[in-house]
Formats: sequence, C-alpha cells, structure tokens
Amino acid sequence: MSSAQPTSAASAPQRTPSFKPSPTQYKVLVAILVGYGLVFGYYAGIQPIDQWRYFSWHPFCMTLGMVTLPGIGAVTKKLGGYTNTKIHGILGGVSIFVSLVGLYVIYQNKNSMNKAHFTTVHAWAGLAVLVNMIGVGLVGGIFLHPDFGLRKTDQTIRLAHKTFSRLVLVAAWMTACYGLYQLVPMAPVKLAIYAAPLVCLVPYTLL
Repeated sequence: MSSAQPTSAASAPQRTPSFKPSPTQYKVLVAILVGYGLVFGYYAGIQPIDQWRYFSWHPFCMTLGMVTLPGIGAVTKKLGGYTNTKIHGILGGVSIFVSLVGLYVIYQNKNSMNKAHFTTVHAWAGLAVLVNMIGVGLVGGIFLHPDFGLRKTDQTIRLAHKTFSRLVLVAAWMTACYGLYQLVPMAPVKLAIYAAPLVCLVPYTLL
C-alpha cells in the first residue's frame, strides 16, 4: 500500500517579494527622487557650456518626467491600497505631461536653428519611451483604475502592466543617460555623476 507523501513547503516555488518601503523609507525615497530631478535636471541642462538656455528645459523636463515622477509613482504603488494606487496613476499622467513639455522644447529649439528632427538614436529612443509611457498610462487608466477599470481585478493584466512599466522606466533612465552622453561624450565623470544615483535607486524603485 502506497502512502501519500507530505508536500514540503520548502519544495514549493517561492516568489521573491519586491521591496515595500516603510513610511520613513518612502519619505526618504521621495525626497531623493525629487532632489535628483531638480539638481540633476539642472545639471544636465547646463551641459556642455555650463550655462542655462532655452534648450536646458529639455533635459530638465525629461529628467523630471522620465525619472523623478514615474520613480515616485512606482514607489508609491509599492505601498498598496486604494489611495496610493490613484496617486500612482496621477503621477504617471503628470510624468507624461512634463515629458511632452520636454519634447515640445527640443522640437521648438531645433526649429529655431533650422535643424532636422529625429536624426539621432537618442531622439528615436526618447520618442519610443514616451509613446510607451502613454500606452502604459492608457492601459492603467482604462483597465486597472480602482474605481472604473474594466479589468481592475485581473491579475494577469496587473502583472503585465507592472512588468512592462518597469521595462519602460528602465529604458527611460537609459535614454536620459544617453542624452547626456551626447552632450558630453568626452566627460565620463559627468556621466557617472548623473548615472550613479539611478543605479543605486533601481533596487528600491524597479524591483
């Protein structure tokens, strides 16, 4: 007679939990992300001539729109709950708006200098990121809004939204760094100063 073997809990596949900040950690992360956006947005804006000009609003807005605001949105969503989910969505919408302002600035700046548009990898990458940000926002608003989302309890859509959003955010951060590289290609220290904080923030925002 065969006997049933007890299933070991240790043998079951374990899902590694993502980082969930405490209230104090959340405040610190928000402060870091805001500080990063303001300080390094300005820092990128004055490159490569150490002077603020109309063009400077492009990297400044893109740093806020593609790093700071979606970063705070991601961390806020980690807290869970109805209110935080809505704040997460609002921050996503504001990040898209600020990024569109950055796109408008660079478009007008190139027009003023009679330069062609979308002639670099950075330009096309930035446009692709922005289009995907809008797509992610639409999916979140239409299907996952906590009040009227058509599939707000569908775990498959929620997981796909979360995963794809993280990939878009990684692409946004890489595109921001590459944009600075185009401004100061021979200044690795300046690039490292801009990129290093982002690398440190990855475990707390994207995982």
